[in-house]
Amino acid sequence: MRSRTLAGFAALLRAELADLFQYRIEMFLYGLWQVVNPIIYLVIWSTVVGGGTIAGYARDDFILYYLVFMVVSHLTLAIEVYTMAPSIQTGRLSPHLLRPLHPFWRAGALNISYKAVNLMFLVPIWVGLALILRPAFSPDWLGLALFLPSMVMAALISFLIGSCFAMLAFWTTRSMSFWDIWMSLTLLLGGQVAPVAVLPGFLQQAAVVLPMRYTVGFPIEVALGRVQGAELAAGLAIQAGWTVAAAAAFVVIWRTGVKRYAAVGA
Repeated sequence: MRSRTLAGFAALLRAELADLFQYRIEMFLYGLWQVVNPIIYLVIWSTVVGGGTIAGYARDDFILYYLVFMVVSHLTLAIEVYTMAPSIQTGRLSPHLLRPLHPFWRAGALNISYKAVNLMFLVPIWVGLALILRPAFSPDWLGLALFLPSMVMAALISFLIGSCFAMLAFWTTRSMSFWDIWMSLTLLLGGQVAPVAVLPGFLQQAAVVLPMRYTVGFPIEVALGRVQGAELAAGLAIQAGWTVAAAAAFVVIWRTGVKRYAAVGA
């Protein structure tokens, strides 16, 4: 059964990749937009910090942070509200319920395919920016080793929470409004508009316990060695906890929502 599920997922991946390759220009424009915001943040913080430091971040630290941010934000991007929510609202989900694979396997295949296609355009931009800016970097080998598992958990949390918001379409046609609130909180507490260490004290405390930081900011901090020892272990434990919580919420919302599925054409 497991091998057939994996084979089915691989087939979905091939189909989604083939489909997205037909929209290369559109994918390039989407990818370009993902680079614009980090560059703006990078320029602002590099200018503000000047030759000094802010919360332990010097100019090169901000540059490194936002270069890694470009990679992490792309690989953890959740698109399910834009793909699955309309399927639920319009009834296009119905035929997928009759197939042997859970409908969200297709959502996962689309998520991965979208990111894979965009990487063709984004990698040259990332490399070019790194070569132009050339920030000083002393690698933290433990952080670099733990970056991969932290990234995997961050991507899972983003996908599962994005899917939960998409499934609100079982109850409301305004699921996008709830997603906008989540994205605003992630912008503030997730390490996007500023590294969490730069935030005021009460916002830092909120960021440490809420899931937003663990979808973007925390993997960056791990890669750059900004969290160490007990703080690193606690952060990974919290991230693992949010991964499990997001998975549990996904299962509950799906089982509850699909029972009352009544969209047009359902």
